[in-house]
Amino acid sequence: MKILSIIGTRPQYIKIKPFYDYCNINNIDHKIIDTLQHYSKNVSKDIIDDLEIRISYSIDPVVTSEISFICDCMKKLEKIIKKENPDYVLVYGDTNSTFCASLVSYKMGIPVAHIEAGLRCGNNKIPEEINRIFSDTVSNLKFCPSRQSIKNLKEGVYSGDLEYELLNKINPKINYLDYGIMTIHRQSNVNIGRLEKILSFCEKIPRNIKFYVHHRTRPILENIQVPKNIVLKDPCNYSTMVSEMSSCAFIITDSGGIQKTAPFFGKKSLIVRDKIEWKETEKFGYVKKCTFSEKNIQWLLTNDLKRDKLFYMNGNKTPSEIIYNKIMDSIE
Repeated sequence: MKILSIIGTRPQYIKIKPFYDYCNINNIDHKIIDTLQHYSKNVSKDIIDDLEIRISYSIDPVVTSEISFICDCMKKLEKIIKKENPDYVLVYGDTNSTFCASLVSYKMGIPVAHIEAGLRCGNNKIPEEINRIFSDTVSNLKFCPSRQSIKNLKEGVYSGDLEYELLNKINPKINYLDYGIMTIHRQSNVNIGRLEKILSFCEKIPRNIKFYVHHRTRPILENIQVPKNIVLKDPCNYSTMVSEMSSCAFIITDSGGIQKTAPFFGKKSLIVRDKIEWKETEKFGYVKKCTFSEKNIQWLLTNDLKRDKLFYMNGNKTPSEIIYNKIMDSIE
């Protein structure tokens, strides 16, 4: 059996690592296409090197706009998929790369498996939500990382989450040192007005905060006065981020991936978004939506949580095992 995975962003490099290792160990024919959707040395190459992932194909789409990326990406994916003629195409998460790969594979009659299926924030104005819905619609197999995601679909396979599999293997030591970390990258937050509001809020928190600045956020910060308690940091590799999440006291983010893993580290996380996908993190007290209030600060600085491998195991099988075995069953 030949499997083709299509990725292109930092969270997808992380998601694919456990399945990539599982295929290597078991001599499974598995190749990776990187669309370079968010390519930069810090965001992409350093993480790929850090995770020791071998990319089979890197495409270089024309990027003058979101539409130009999608159109050129689909054309180049079609050529590679036709050449490889895989038994299954695996897509991950909710990016434009996932949308492109899902549409091209569907039109070519290649079965699609959607990893991280069924997540919903409930807001169709968010591009990632549309990408999720479309990929779920055309997928032959839907691998759900949480019980709620299965309820959202009313079908699918509960696999658990691949990143939890990776973190369980790393098994970092957890501390609660006297600082926070922050990441902000979503389109709705990357403008002067919104970033000024976020930074003004952070200034009221009586702790230092390490702000790992995404490349799309950096240019906006050049026009904003950054508070003294915020330390600007370049994007880091995955090992460094795991170390930071293991050691910090709290997290402020708009990242779904960081929100998802907060329970693994036993850390509270303020989410700078109106809607969230990983409902269980909020239900069990690891996450609150940021309202920029004093109550948010008081909650963030009160450490009363324990670690919880919330999205990991389904019985005795890892997510990678479940995904591969189900693909094999569907082919047979």
